[in-house]
Amino acid sequence: MKHFVYLIIVLLFSAVAAQAQTANALINQARKETDPAKKVRLLTQATVKAPQLAVAWHNRADVYREQGNLSAALDDYTKAISLTPKDPFRYYARGLAYMDGGKYTLAAADFTRAIALKKTYPDFYLHRAQANMKLAKYTEAAADYQKYLAKRPKTQEIALDLTEAYISTYQYPKAEEELAYLQQQEPDAPEAYFWRGRMLHNQGNLDEAVSFYSKALNRNSSFAPAYRYRAAAFKDMGELEASAEDYTQLVALTPEAIFYNRRGLVYEELEQWDKALADYNTTIELSPKWPIAYNNRGYVYLKQKKYAAARADFETAIKLDDSLPTPYINLAGLYWLQKKDRRNVYRNLDKAVKRNFRDFDALYEKDKKGWMFSGISNTAEFRAALYN
Repeated sequence: MKHFVYLIIVLLFSAVAAQAQTANALINQARKETDPAKKVRLLTQATVKAPQLAVAWHNRADVYREQGNLSAALDDYTKAISLTPKDPFRYYARGLAYMDGGKYTLAAADFTRAIALKKTYPDFYLHRAQANMKLAKYTEAAADYQKYLAKRPKTQEIALDLTEAYISTYQYPKAEEELAYLQQQEPDAPEAYFWRGRMLHNQGNLDEAVSFYSKALNRNSSFAPAYRYRAAAFKDMGELEASAEDYTQLVALTPEAIFYNRRGLVYEELEQWDKALADYNTTIELSPKWPIAYNNRGYVYLKQKKYAAARADFETAIKLDDSLPTPYINLAGLYWLQKKDRRNVYRNLDKAVKRNFRDFDALYEKDKKGWMFSGISNTAEFRAALYN
């Protein structure tokens, strides 16, 4: 009987070995194949022949990733990880797929697992640094880049990321070192001028910042970030027409809701209400669940005395995000302008204050929110509604 059991075990192991051998042959055949569809078919056959062979799932995941089929790739990488959970390169591969899909938190977690299993492999640190840059975790990203650079040479891409990380964390001497490296590698690089502008901008040197943004744009007229930050600098300097022009260049390059909204704010300050309204309409078309855009459009309607439309937008902003104080301030102004309704003025002011509205001075200044409360802001009741 013992011999019989032994024979069965030997036969089972032989069958498994044969299946693995067949699966490996299919994998090798797939590696030589140039047609992705044929690769997938061969690797699928390998997973059927030897479902416990992690490399078959991993290789098929690689093909899916190359094809842009990230969902299928992630499923296969996860299967490979379940079969060989101590292999750091399984986590690394899945982390790269997460990066492709913009899932940076999950990518960073996988790179961290890979590092825990193999601390000496520099590329794990490189890609975790890149994921952390996307997550604006600049201190962590810089630390990982330094670990990578202990074993690998610096590139311009890494220097740019380190420049951003150091400027974002106010480490300007370190940022200067990276900028010096960049200009040594490529003396006329627009990115180096841009980041020097960002550093000066952070330090409040707006004139000099604008000069460097302009130098970046002189070298690359399609460099969208330079338009973005030069527009912001111009706005802070009170050069509103120049700011609007830069935002116009920016939305032509990157037509995103946030930039239409920012140009709308500039048009508000210029009292070009129709242009502001058009920008807020576009903002809402692009981002229909963004409460700030409805609040801003409502404010323009208020300026145009379109009270029903203004109220609808303020109420939509509140419905989308009840924690914002500004729509309540604007509703209070609407009730006063349209109906001289003191009860609803104070009710909405109270709601704004409870949501941490603290810019009380703006409610008394005519060029800010004060114009909405003329005739009531000088009363004791109004002051009590704010300060109590």
